[in-house]
Amino acid sequence: MSIGSSLMSSVTKLVAHVREPLYRNGYALVLSSAATSAFGMVYWILAARFYSAEVVGINSAVLSMVMFLGGIAQFNLVNVLNRFLPRAGHAAKGLIVRVYFVSTIAAVVASLIFILGVEIWSPALGFLAASPFRIVWFTAATVSWSIFALQDGALTGLRQATWVPIEGTVFAIAKIVLLVILAKSMPQYGLLASWVISIGFVLLPINVLIFQCLIPQHVRVAEDQTVPIVTMQIVKYVSGDYVGYLLWMAMTTILPVIVVQRVGAEATAYYFLCQTIAYALYLVSRNMGMSLITEAALDQGKLNDYSYQVLVGTTRMLLPVVFVMVLGASYILRLFGDAYVTEGTTLLRLLCISAIPNIVTSLYTSVSRVKRRMRAIVVMVVSLCALILGLTYLLIAAYGIAGIGIAWLVGQTVVAVYLLLTEFRPLLFPPPTYRH
Repeated sequence: MSIGSSLMSSVTKLVAHVREPLYRNGYALVLSSAATSAFGMVYWILAARFYSAEVVGINSAVLSMVMFLGGIAQFNLVNVLNRFLPRAGHAAKGLIVRVYFVSTIAAVVASLIFILGVEIWSPALGFLAASPFRIVWFTAATVSWSIFALQDGALTGLRQATWVPIEGTVFAIAKIVLLVILAKSMPQYGLLASWVISIGFVLLPINVLIFQCLIPQHVRVAEDQTVPIVTMQIVKYVSGDYVGYLLWMAMTTILPVIVVQRVGAEATAYYFLCQTIAYALYLVSRNMGMSLITEAALDQGKLNDYSYQVLVGTTRMLLPVVFVMVLGASYILRLFGDAYVTEGTTLLRLLCISAIPNIVTSLYTSVSRVKRRMRAIVVMVVSLCALILGLTYLLIAAYGIAGIGIAWLVGQTVVAVYLLLTEFRPLLFPPPTYRH
């Protein structure tokens, strides 16, 4: 076979591979995360240059709280859209509207409760309750973030995840532009304003696309696979998953608030940037898992096959990236300033390495959601939460923010090894039919 023929054959196989919905939507979500992370890197480099470390720390703590409250308000409904939309048929529009409505009301309530007790929860963020304008702004930010996350679940559930990278890119570029523009006029809160205003740039057009174009198209294509949506079925699904989801949100978004209280705003800035960079690696596993859920919801008989493909494919993607990140951690952080290198290099390396065992824990969550084994998810996340938060509490005094990295790596590894030796043992030695 000639070199030209061999190359053409490889290209044909690659195109066929990418056209498979499992990979097409998974890769689209991964691409979105990669683009968002790349632009996010630029964003935080500029933030570190245009704003003081203290301002970055306070703003990042507020953003973390917005994400946390927005996550609470979602009731994990993003996974409902991911799991039930593929076979919703004509009920798809009503399902999305109900999810948006419930999340909006919950976001308003959660925001107001936080503001009313801000001096108890986090006195360092007490300025949020200083005026009606700030209260309204904070509440609107929480609602917007909640819907922003839910619309990605809607796009994925409709098997249209290729729109997610476009949405994410517009959001990321708008943030960068506004960050620079607002640096002089809003030196204290320019980061927050750039983030929230940018969400508004994408919410309306994306949802017009969803309701006017993608839902009718989905109904036509998947009409023969429609399964009636039973409200109690969704309630059971959400209630079983929600506890685990809240614990996961606590680990990823409450930690910056804890750090700002324990070791100060500057340390929070160093931790938040390292967490933001490393969490992009976690999203690779999460995104491939979302595609797995959508496809397995349509044909659960292929779940084992899809699980093996996702496990192998995600590992192949992440291993070289983690290797580069570990070697280049100090060079990456140097872009933010010398202080970030000194304080954050060890933490960043540990968090990046922890993304490898997270492949297994994330896959287990996705498989359990397909099977509706919500109790299994709760048990796993409780185990992770206990290990990570417990170790953080023990190690942060002795090792500073690097102790959080040790906690994440140890916690993820312990749970992943257990799962590989028990639940996922068949995936280590799969039968020939798994191998594609």
